[in-house]
Amino acid sequence: MNGPDVPPAGGAPAGSARRFADGHHLAEAPGVARVTGGVLPPEGVLAGDGAIAAVVGERVVTVAEVDRRLRLMRGGPLAARLPRPETAEGRNLRRWLVQVMVAEALAEQEAARLGLAPRYAGPPEPLPAPGLCPQFEGAAVVPGAVLTLAGALRTGGVAVAVLAASPAARAVCRMLAAGREPAEDEVRDYYRRNLDRFTTPETRWVRPFGPVRRGEIAGPIEDAVFAARQGETVGPVEGPGGPWTLVVERIEAARREPYAAVRERIRAELAKENGERAFARWLDARHAGSVVLTPGHEHPADPAQPDADHRH
Repeated sequence: MNGPDVPPAGGAPAGSARRFADGHHLAEAPGVARVTGGVLPPEGVLAGDGAIAAVVGERVVTVAEVDRRLRLMRGGPLAARLPRPETAEGRNLRRWLVQVMVAEALAEQEAARLGLAPRYAGPPEPLPAPGLCPQFEGAAVVPGAVLTLAGALRTGGVAVAVLAASPAARAVCRMLAAGREPAEDEVRDYYRRNLDRFTTPETRWVRPFGPVRRGEIAGPIEDAVFAARQGETVGPVEGPGGPWTLVVERIEAARREPYAAVRERIRAELAKENGERAFARWLDARHAGSVVLTPGHEHPADPAQPDADHRH
């Protein structure tokens, strides 16, 4: 991305910045913030807070801000799971955090442009813990939500993290989701393709195991349990540790929720997913046109950065 020269920090002369053939710039004077693209930050920013991690439109994300956010992460409840700072994985964690901060800034700018800034003012919430199920409010992730693998696979890890942590991002997502309600055929097709989601298999309460379903026990014991009638005692049956005598105390037949009972739930889920995909596409497009990343703060998947672990 080409653009005007970036003024050096501290009033250094213009000659201290070198212009590359592709239009990028690199400040060379000692102590000067280093920028690898042609976006012009607001006047005085380069002289104010030291080195720059990213330029997001007229917003500058400083290295100091990144350091503060990273300290919060490393001082949080998941600190033991994070890679060590001096490793390639640790440096890529820092790069990933910069992408999240850039996405937050883009969302805040868009929310302000749409007139949503007063309602969604304030810093983003702490990044949630991975691996748990999020709670949703309409088409948006509510505060206190957590990251899920399904969400990350659907929209990308940065987008889902920002949606979970940033009220401004959720506001933008709701705007983008408007008019993206799934058609009736799409909802019904989802139901047909995912009948297992809405089906509860037969469950048998067996003493001494408790409730069991097919596949949860194996071999002769499973065969005997699922061949018995309610109230019947079976055994002795050979199993782990020797013979077992079992009582099938109760049988609950398999059941399936009818389409009419789950239709609105499916519709809401599909609408939410459509909105998240629209947000991810918007984020990619806005990032391409508005963001400059400095060396050391590239996307972790950028094959040009020295810690990239995936190259073709």
